[in-house]
Amino acid sequence: MEAIGNTPIVQLQRLFRGHDVVAKLEFMNPGGSIKDRMVRYMLRHRPDGVEHVVESSSGNTGASLAMAAAVHGLRCDVTLPDRTSVEKIKRIEAYGAEVHMCVADVPEAHERSYYSMAERIAAEHGAFQLDQYRSELNRQAHYTDTAPEMWFQLDGRIDYFVCGVGSGGTISGIGRYLKDRDPRITVIGIEPLHSAYREAVTGQKEDGDYGTVIEGVGKRKPSGAFDASVVDDVIQVQDELALQYCKRLAREEGILAGGSSGCVTAGIAQLLPKLSGRVVTIFPDSGVNYLSKYF
Repeated sequence: MEAIGNTPIVQLQRLFRGHDVVAKLEFMNPGGSIKDRMVRYMLRHRPDGVEHVVESSSGNTGASLAMAAAVHGLRCDVTLPDRTSVEKIKRIEAYGAEVHMCVADVPEAHERSYYSMAERIAAEHGAFQLDQYRSELNRQAHYTDTAPEMWFQLDGRIDYFVCGVGSGGTISGIGRYLKDRDPRITVIGIEPLHSAYREAVTGQKEDGDYGTVIEGVGKRKPSGAFDASVVDDVIQVQDELALQYCKRLAREEGILAGGSSGCVTAGIAQLLPKLSGRVVTIFPDSGVNYLSKYF
């Protein structure tokens, strides 16, 4: 667990030649994603004596929690939507956690959703549920861990922070930290088409049904962990473009990143003509988790 953090920041020199765009490679955490930081922080706040943990996840939090449970000797259950990549499922199971597959395209409150399944397991077994989509601990983890590390690495030289929005904890925690230190920093979220966060920030509602193949970003409705007051704007990206940039990152930058990283990179490409200064982003996980799905 002490190996979590101190992930590198690299410049995207070929995709955005002539621009100052840098990415923090969070897939280099031991559990394979930025969720390692949140899981470590949340487990420190679990009730004394509770040796059973559970969480609903699109995959990365589940893998991080399963890894941490193996380290701490905890029983672990993870509920997943049925669109989760095979690589993520196998990774979670490899750590010894029990996986429960649930229907993806149903409302959060539906009895067959992965949210509801996690709540039932927690209630029936007295397990500690991380509840990443509603817990303030999600934001706090990134405010106290990810953001200070990034600020130090870049000597505070940040003009724009551009981040994919899933649970909302990463952009909210890091965005709050950055604005506390320099209110001039602009925070921009990236999500798939027809996701809910753009309306939450801008008030602009667009017609169309939400549905995406990109894991880890986008929601039918904003999660409770999201702080809209921290975010200045939200840009939406087509799935096809996000996947195109996944492949471009691999082939032009040598960075094998996941779909959410492709989504945020595509968003940056749309924004760059309007921006002046350093753009900083997060690549949450690796394309290794999606080889059978995106590549």
